[in-house]
Amino acid sequence: MKKGAVACGNRYTAQAACEAFEAGGNAFDAICAAAFAAGVCEAALTSLGGGGFATIFPSQESPLVYDFFVDTPGKGLSKRPRELDFRTVTVEFPGSSQDFHVGLASVAVPGTLKGILLLHQEKGRLPLKEIVSPAIRFAKEGFEVDAFQAYCFKLLFPIFSLRPETAAIFCPKGRPPQEGEILKNPDLASFLEAIPESIEDFYHGELAQRIAEIMASSGGLLTAEDLNSYQVYKREPLHFEFSRGALFTNPPPSFGGPMVCLSLKLFEEHFSGGDFLSREHIMALATTLVEVHDLRERIVREDPFRALELLKVAQKGTTHISTVDAEGNLAALTMTFGEASGFVVPGTGIILNNIMGEDDLHPRGFFADPPGKRISSMMAPSIAQVRDRKIALGSGGSKRIRSAIFEVLVALAHFSLPCEAAVSAPRLHFDGEVLQVEPGIPEETLSDFPYPVNFWPVKDLYFGGVHLVDDHFEGAGDERRAGIFRIV
Repeated sequence: MKKGAVACGNRYTAQAACEAFEAGGNAFDAICAAAFAAGVCEAALTSLGGGGFATIFPSQESPLVYDFFVDTPGKGLSKRPRELDFRTVTVEFPGSSQDFHVGLASVAVPGTLKGILLLHQEKGRLPLKEIVSPAIRFAKEGFEVDAFQAYCFKLLFPIFSLRPETAAIFCPKGRPPQEGEILKNPDLASFLEAIPESIEDFYHGELAQRIAEIMASSGGLLTAEDLNSYQVYKREPLHFEFSRGALFTNPPPSFGGPMVCLSLKLFEEHFSGGDFLSREHIMALATTLVEVHDLRERIVREDPFRALELLKVAQKGTTHISTVDAEGNLAALTMTFGEASGFVVPGTGIILNNIMGEDDLHPRGFFADPPGKRISSMMAPSIAQVRDRKIALGSGGSKRIRSAIFEVLVALAHFSLPCEAAVSAPRLHFDGEVLQVEPGIPEETLSDFPYPVNFWPVKDLYFGGVHLVDDHFEGAGDERRAGIFRIV
């Protein structure tokens, strides 16, 4: 008898979920165990010092979103430090480059630890110690760096080598860790062994005060008051009906979910029919991506909630995990630390986020929002209903999240592709100036597109990483991000 299934981007993350299912846990136990493990073993993509969201659909209840994304820091500061530790690094992808900002001033108030803990308390049924046990083992005994993680560490080496204490954990040989090498994080293992007391200390105790002191003395903005007052919010998902199904996704103040819904609506206006990857299909995708980008620039810059209003009128390092169990419970969880700030909280092994340094999340400019504001996000963990199936899905990929989820949903709903084929299909993304295109789409298909087109030589993590499962125990992990799909 099948107990559950998981799709994610790392074999250790998948193993943690499988162990929870084997112990009798439900989809929510599995996704929490996987999230803790991801905070250890997907170290180049995420950490427990960032933020995220979980969209869940219990079999006997209404869907719900747990919002544990980050807040703007600075509560209680009488004045901003004269010199902020805020540095620019450029990450070179195979077909493009992107600037990110790191340092202590790039750290937003983290929520991942509180979010996972609350989700487990309210929806899980296994003891907490069983949930964190795999992550503790991986941190203590070590985990093997796979090819994808090695690639990510190489891209982000300027960040992971920024401070000696960070490099000692993640780049112990003075260079990015290579495929097959073992990384250990004993401080993180000790922190996890002490949960839930260690989480209380992180947000309310001596550890919170120590973090605030380092920030105050070294150009950061995060305060003890920020940590003390942080809250996880539970929200009603954005429910969007389209011609081929329905979507429950992350609502405002985040804008990823509304942008996916807008994309589905506009695609149906532009697509008059045709085969998968036909000119009609690709042109409808490309036109939709441009229009959604322009709408986002005009509307979300002023007020993210207006994206939801527009939906009613018209009827942006990240990892994702999806789970389902035999009872029909589904969960989709996306978590991020941005690209990491370079700062590890002393004694914890937890590297903090750089989400204050991601330009796409701060359309009015860096540090323009007041302290305590929940930052908007592109992350959109979702539950879709397509024909007779419920599908848990989501993606990493910063600004490309909305494009990746939208295009996979189109492949599933409009072309009835199997899960693996829908996830593997070539993708597009409009970055505001250039249409970025993965291999597999003939150049002549876009020969008269009114914007520059850049054809990439390979599929890449730049285009996201969609991991999905459905309640028929079918699913797929995205090859662009070391995807794994397992059934217990």
